[in-house]
Order: sequence, then C-alpha cells, then structure tokens
Amino acid sequence: MNKWMYIVLAAALALRVYYIVTNTFPPLEGDAFGYDKMARQFLETGVLGYLKTTPNAFVMPGFPVLLSLVYLVFGTNLIWFQLLQVIFSVITIGVVYKISRKFMKESYCLLCAAIMAIYPSFIYANGLLLTEVSFTLLTALFFWTLLLGIESGRRYHYVLSGVCLGLSVMFRPTLATLIIPIIVYFILIIPSRKRIYQAIVYVGLSSFVIVLPWWIRNFLLYGEIVLFTTSGGNPLLWGVHPYLIGVLDTFDAIYKLNADELARNRLWSAKAREMFAAQIDNVLFIKWFVFGKMNLFWKLPWVENGEIAHLLEKLRNPLHLVLVIGGWIGIWLSVIRRSPLQWIAVVVISYTILHQVMLSIPRYAFPVMPYVIVMFVYMLSSVNDLVRKRFAR
Repeated sequence: MNKWMYIVLAAALALRVYYIVTNTFPPLEGDAFGYDKMARQFLETGVLGYLKTTPNAFVMPGFPVLLSLVYLVFGTNLIWFQLLQVIFSVITIGVVYKISRKFMKESYCLLCAAIMAIYPSFIYANGLLLTEVSFTLLTALFFWTLLLGIESGRRYHYVLSGVCLGLSVMFRPTLATLIIPIIVYFILIIPSRKRIYQAIVYVGLSSFVIVLPWWIRNFLLYGEIVLFTTSGGNPLLWGVHPYLIGVLDTFDAIYKLNADELARNRLWSAKAREMFAAQIDNVLFIKWFVFGKMNLFWKLPWVENGEIAHLLEKLRNPLHLVLVIGGWIGIWLSVIRRSPLQWIAVVVISYTILHQVMLSIPRYAFPVMPYVIVMFVYMLSSVNDLVRKRFAR
C-alpha cells in the first residue's frame, strides 16, 4: 500500500473512534439485547441459548462467542467491543482495497477506500452490537484469499479462504447460499480444471472443519441435523408479507401455539409457503416482490442509531443513492464488457435475488455495499476511459 492509502486508513480510524467516544448510545434492544444476554450467559453458565436459559440454535454462535471473549478480557463495558468493531471496519477497507487492486488502477482503488472511509453506515455500524461488521470483514477476507488462491494455486490460500468462509457462516449463514453461483462463475472463466478442483476441495474441507462442531452440537441437542439455525423460516415469513403488513400478527399466532424450536421453525416455513402460494397472483404481492423489496433493500442506507446518528447526516442519503445507482450501472457494465470484475456482479446480483425471496431491509444490504462501491468506481473508470478514447480521436 502506498502512503495515500495509509492516510485514508488513518482518517477512517479517526472518524470511527470519534464517533464511538463522542456518542452516548441508547439501551440495547432487539437482536443486540439478545446477543448481549446470550454472551453474558455463555460466560456464566457455558450455555449457548438465545433469549433462553437452555441451549438452542436460534442464531449462529459466532457473534455471541466473540462478544463473550471481549467481555471476558476487557469487561462488559460496550465501548471495548465497539472499538474492536472499529478495527474490523478499518481492516475491511484495507482488504477491499487489496481486492480492487487486482482489477483497477491504484488511483481508482484509493477512491474506493476513501468512499468506504466516509460512507456513513460503515461508521455508524461500529456502535451496534450486531453481526454486520464482523460478517462483512470475514466475507471480504474470504473473497480476497479465494482470489489469491485462484491466482497462485497455493493450498495455503485455499485453506485460509475456507477458514474465512466457515467463520463467516458461523456468524451468518448467508454466504453459504452464495457459494454455488460463485463456483459456477469461476468454473466458466478459469481454464485450469486443476485449480477449480483444488479450490472446491481445500476451501470445502477447511470450511467444513470450522462448521462441523456446530453441526455435532446441534445433532446431540436435537437428535437431527440442523445445519444453521432453527429460525430458518423467519426471514422467509417476513418476506411474504407485502410491505410487512400484518407480519407481527402472523408471528404472534405461531408463538401462541407454544411449539418447540424445531416444530415452530417448520410452522414458520409452512406458513411462508402457504402465504406465497395464496398470493402469487395478487397484484399487490407481485408489486411488493418485484419493486417494493428492491426499493426497501437499496433506497436507504442502514442506520439504526436513531437521533445519535448525526455524523454526516445530510450527506448520508444522497451519497448512498449515488453509490447504489452508479454501482448497479457498473455491475451491468462489467457484464456487458466482460470485465474481470464480473465476479462482483455475480455476488451482488445473487445476494439481491436471495433477499428478494427473504426479508429485504437496508441492514441486510450492508455486507455487499463495499462491492457496490467498487462497482461505482468501476463505472467512473469506464466513463473516463470512454471520454479519453473519444477525445483521443
């Protein structure tokens, strides 16, 4: 990295630390409350149970275990975990810069990093006790080490990539669902069958080793295979309520049945399928699925801190819209021009389709925003190339 990149990283660090130390954060609620309670309970009793004193698999264990380790070492003052997330956030900028350097000129990569440094959601998220910051870093590390492995053919890179993949799944299982389109893409563009087989075997085995203890634990706990969580029907059920109308009533009705974890998840999934089939020809439902979800997913940046999220507030929404619109133009340009950056298009498009089926909210778009920013800068570079060629005639 050149000196300008170090300046960008220093500025990013300063902005994030300033935000954490100058704000008073509200009491924890929702998922953050559940994670905090789960981490404290794990330290005290060794039980991994989300909002329960008994073991369960309602959420993946990676984030509460990480939170409990920070509590163990530094105490339960939340600022220590927030500062750790600041470090994760800055490292993510460096990793995405490294990824972009494989495809774009230095100046454009610096622009990617600079935008990530000031993008408001990447600052705000560090104050929240949620999975996004950690998951985004692990996802970036997975992509970077995978690219290194494909480039070098070294088993070391493939194993690192698999470890990052496994760890990311332990935080959120989303990345596991994107593996197939990523594999298919690289099979189509990489002439070396050997490298493809190496990647599948070494990445697959190393990620398997990371996730295996969770599978064993769940089998011993439930007597059946639970690959990820017992709330698998939850995002699907959210996703079939047009504009989220009546969603809480549906959940309350199922909760009142007092079913156990696995039975409740099956009820959620069955209700989601039933509601999807019943509404498939409903105009409002079609509008929600085709336009409403896309609008909800991409229109606004993710901010959950309420009134305290004042830093860069006036810049936040217009900057986000410019990045998203320009990023999607870059995505389609990469496909049309068959750019080496097409793999990012595959990731973002697949990720968006996945959330068109499930719940689409700005929070879930957060982990792929670094790649939308990369594609925004790719769009700028493409426009610059076209202008230069035109005036060179």
